[in-house]
Amino acid sequence: MARKTYYKYAHIYLTLGLVIVLLGFSMTYFTRLKAFSLPYHLHGISATLWMVLLIFQPYLFQKGKFKAHRYLGWSSLLLIPTIIICGIIMMRLMILGQANYPPNLVYKLAFIDACTLFGFAVLYVLAIYFRKKLKLHSKFMVATIFGPLIPALTRMFLFTFEVTSDFVQSLTYSYVAIELVILIMIWRERNEKETYLTYVPFLIFIIVQHSLMYFSDEWNWWKVLMDSFAGYSQ
Repeated sequence: MARKTYYKYAHIYLTLGLVIVLLGFSMTYFTRLKAFSLPYHLHGISATLWMVLLIFQPYLFQKGKFKAHRYLGWSSLLLIPTIIICGIIMMRLMILGQANYPPNLVYKLAFIDACTLFGFAVLYVLAIYFRKKLKLHSKFMVATIFGPLIPALTRMFLFTFEVTSDFVQSLTYSYVAIELVILIMIWRERNEKETYLTYVPFLIFIIVQHSLMYFSDEWNWWKVLMDSFAGYSQ
């Protein structure tokens, strides 16, 4: 297989991911921009820029613009810390503002955010480390799209299309949707050994995260840790 034909339509599928994020946050963020402070905007902008970068990178590769692909890729070294730092700040603000959420929901959401940020960072580091191995690099990068999709799908099911009336039920639907997509990806690429080093362990990570999510708001140690992290006192 020629290098330039590998993941030929990746930019189209990744664009669909961006559309889902825009739809998911349309009701809770994009239509209420003035209601949010600077940290929220930095969080939204940095996450969106990452998804845009994911779209352009395979497109540039397919067009043979390898130098632009490399330069844009290395620019992510500035973007990634911003995403992670903003994500951590969002967790802290959420814990401090837990009076605006249903009881204990913030601890469940903080668990999901912590797992998502950790998974995102690991995937990115692995993608950079294996940047000279096309299939490994591509699969690790593609997997990073699923981090923003969890909150986006949850909000889309709950607020945009009102498929559910409960946040936890919306989270369940989001996880199941992502797990099914990854399963399809694994099946379609089952003949590539790199699939078993990337998508398979990532699917296991998502399933474990999904399973533990239901109980995370009951862990006293997690509540104490998050309250201490945020400087929150009852």
